[in-house]
Amino acid sequence: MDIELTDIATIFNEQIKKNVSGLVTGFSVDSRTVKEGDLFIPLIAERDGHEFIADAISAGAIGHLYSHGEPQKNGIKVNDTMEALHTLACEARNKIGALTIGITGSVGKTTTKDMINECLSAVSTVTASKQSFNNEIGVPLTILSSIPETEYLVIEMGARGIGHIRTLCEIANPKIGVVTCIGIAHSEFFGDISKTIQAKGELVEYLETDGLAVLNNDDDNVRDLRYRTSAEILTYGCGSGDVVAENITIRSDLKPSFTLRSPWGNSELNLNTTGAHNVTNALAAAATAMHANVPISKVVEALETLEISPLRMETFETTGGGLVINDSYNANPLSMKAALGALASSGRKELIAVLGVMAELGNEHESSHIEIGELAKSEGINVISINVEEYGGHLVETVDDAFQALTSMTNLGRNTAVLLKGSRITALESLAMKLSNKEQA
Repeated sequence: MDIELTDIATIFNEQIKKNVSGLVTGFSVDSRTVKEGDLFIPLIAERDGHEFIADAISAGAIGHLYSHGEPQKNGIKVNDTMEALHTLACEARNKIGALTIGITGSVGKTTTKDMINECLSAVSTVTASKQSFNNEIGVPLTILSSIPETEYLVIEMGARGIGHIRTLCEIANPKIGVVTCIGIAHSEFFGDISKTIQAKGELVEYLETDGLAVLNNDDDNVRDLRYRTSAEILTYGCGSGDVVAENITIRSDLKPSFTLRSPWGNSELNLNTTGAHNVTNALAAAATAMHANVPISKVVEALETLEISPLRMETFETTGGGLVINDSYNANPLSMKAALGALASSGRKELIAVLGVMAELGNEHESSHIEIGELAKSEGINVISINVEEYGGHLVETVDDAFQALTSMTNLGRNTAVLLKGSRITALESLAMKLSNKEQA
């Protein structure tokens, strides 16, 4: 959204608006990524962003907000910079007038967001969350990045506690709410599954009567959210629902094929995304898009050519022909089970999982890691564990140690498949780089 600095000053009742001038062409909360024409919004977190206003101006920011201290070039005073960020996003949303689609769930949010974006983009102008911009900073920045022609805003919504998604809804004002699945994730913050369900359900509770809740019919926790909304209900699933997948098979590249059946027609679909669990995400996207009048042929074409966000079920072969599944973006028990399932379905004889910690599980930490280790063992998967004794298997301390253990265990030939999976703090993508020969080992 482009906006004059004087208009921003007016929004915040800033009396010195006569002293500011220029056109804002972008918004930034990080002085290191400021571009020419950005408005810098200094947030207060571990560091006070006000300390970097001068850096932002030097990098090309046309002006800045501030809540304390003295203004620099084109400074506009606000009471609270985070609240100001949200206010500006609401102004942008109202000005653009796009229909907002909110997506939440314990896993699958980003992939489903990517899929919905691709399907809708076949016939409409769409702005979608970048990567995992799914919190109180990323959501408003996504809205502020919208162009005037935007018809749909596709917004990923994460939560680390009760009330978080409600806050994001107040910023984004979704008319459609998509829920992928609900399970144990971020238990350190939620406490137990009931609180997770309560938090994720805030999305459908927010929807008005003329809205739409798109719910995973295969997940009891999600299906029961129908009782918490007055919006229209559209269900999807591999077992039953309004939009379903039948005759699911997994191709040699671990990508699923299935028959898509819906009220808008039926079609064969060869998904361009690895893992059987992504069938459900594809159904969520297809249901949402077809309800928005995207022809089923366009939906199928989009899902068959989609490139999802990086580090999510990426696959490649080593020089020796070994299959590597790089799902290193993040990990919780649900996504870990899905990834191990994909590894087990690879058809390779030698299966190895290099696993990092599943963070933020609180009291569920020990039992969840033990469960995943036992699941791997039951599937005949050898585990290389980075600093997590509960997984069992071969315990190492660092990613470099894991690489040494892996290469001593296997020649990474055509009979081998390797999964890389762990929370972000493990940084397993560096191991993927080594295995793909993008970095010298």
